[in-house]
Amino acid sequence: MSTGIGPTLGSPRPGFGIRFRFDSKALDMAAADFTCRCGHAEDAVGYAEVQALAVRYARHRREACPIPEIRAAGAREYAALQHSLSKRRRK
Repeated sequence: MSTGIGPTLGSPRPGFGIRFRFDSKALDMAAADFTCRCGHAEDAVGYAEVQALAVRYARHRREACPIPEIRAAGAREYAALQHSLSKRRRK
């Protein structure tokens, strides 16, 4: 599901991962895309769509990617995020 107007960082061969582009004055001008080594790729335009894309990217890495190393890395990152969110903040 590619619209072709996502971020162009690293063009012509951007590599794997997720990329974001935000206009600081207009939040509806947000754009993001991600590509995975397994070949899965998506992009999104608009603030809410970019947030949803970030969630789908993390879920793909953690649960749906057919490459075991990527699933393991996604699971480790998610566990670290959960741990940091559950830690008690010190004053």
